[in-house]
Amino acid sequence: MNSDTLSHSRLLTGLASNDIAVIMRFAETIQVKRDTQLFADGDPATHLYLIVTGQIRLYKLTPTGRQSVFRIAEAHEVIGLSAIVSESRYTLYAQSISAGHMLAWPTLMFQSLMQQFPQLQRNAMQLLSEYREDLQDQLLEMATNDVEIRLAKALVRWMKRHCDMACPAPLTIPLLQRDLADLIGASPYTISRLLHQWQEEGLVQVQHGRLIVSDRQQLFAKAEVL
Repeated sequence: MNSDTLSHSRLLTGLASNDIAVIMRFAETIQVKRDTQLFADGDPATHLYLIVTGQIRLYKLTPTGRQSVFRIAEAHEVIGLSAIVSESRYTLYAQSISAGHMLAWPTLMFQSLMQQFPQLQRNAMQLLSEYREDLQDQLLEMATNDVEIRLAKALVRWMKRHCDMACPAPLTIPLLQRDLADLIGASPYTISRLLHQWQEEGLVQVQHGRLIVSDRQQLFAKAEVL
């Protein structure tokens, strides 16, 4: 696999192509079928994963057994960041939404690579810090914000992760309505109703399997980030 293909991943930001090639040599390539569970909450953190293609649902289980989705991770994103901490355990469940493939580094190997490449360690620690902050923010939003604000904030978070808020307009977000419902703890009916309202307001266009954001400033206003 060409190192340039994955240079867009924030895990590899600031690393030279030759360094990325070395890091990739120590990764296993894993093919993942749809609905494959990669790891469970509480499992020993044996690998760190970089998604090449496909989508992965990261979630916790409520006491009643319902999935509380933290993130829908996509190409170039990292999952299993607990692996950068010695003798750690995963804190979420990870299940594939679609077939795809990813790179996987055994924990000890990745920790060794972080010692060899300090920029890799800085990137991984920054991502881990942001993931923890996002999780805390989402828990707070669930308790204090209404559904419309939660949905707007979830979409703004997606933009921040994938294009640092400078995405070209209009912006296409490849998430299904049921994924958005799981992500913010709402019913699919409520999401459908909100998106229909937003479409009438000129904020979004709803197409099969994706959402197109037409008015980014209006989205920011709904997320209360202006």
